Amino acid sequence: MKPVRQCRLVTPTRDKAGFLLLEVLLAVFILAMSGFVLLEGLGRCVAGARSVQTYAVSDILLANKSYEFRAERPTDILDQQGTFDDYPGYSWTRRFEGTDIEGLWQQTITVYWYERGKEVSESVVEYRYLPDKTR
Repeated sequence: MKPVRQCRLVTPTRDKAGFLLLEVLLAVFILAMSGFVLLEGLGRCVAGARSVQTYAVSDILLANKSYEFRAERPTDILDQQGTFDDYPGYSWTRRFEGTDIEGLWQQTITVYWYERGKEVSESVVEYRYLPDKTR
């Protein structure tokens, strides 16, 4: 019997020692893009947390000012403004306006601060009955 010859296709073989330059460049590009995306997300999270913190501080300051103005004083009908010694960067104003009902006054307390270069404010409106006060 005659031996059967087998025909094999010869495929070019890669050197098993390393990666192609294209593979390395693609891996570096994917790594860089994912790094940029992660940094952008982290920056947005930090900005959101800072915003939540400033609004929480402003709520506390509004509540404190509202409580402070609950006791009637001779200057209650006067518009006032000031700053908070313990919280630099925050300021407040208080406005009194008369209403249609005799002795009922609308008091608006506003806290101001700067966030990302813009002035931001939060207000609370309360009604106070001060029958002996006139403007």
